Amino acid sequence: MRILLTAACLAALAGCGAFGTADCGPDWYAIGHRDGILGAYPQSDLYARRCDAPVDAARYRDGWQDGFRRRPNPTA
Repeated sequence: MRILLTAACLAALAGCGAFGTADCGPDWYAIGHRDGILGAYPQSDLYARRCDAPVDAARYRDGWQDGFRRRPNPTA
């Protein structure tokens, strides 16, 4: 239960953070990687709306998958 709560909080923080130029590209792989490590759900559509710019969804997804695989394992 604590793991789910932590994951939900991290996802909320990742989605509510201030969007600056670092969150609007051009390195969509790095942005996806960061989101994956944080355990946030993939959110390339959110970035596209907030940044009002196209997102390289394939690069973002690849980065997210790599980051998600490398995220720290929660301890009980």
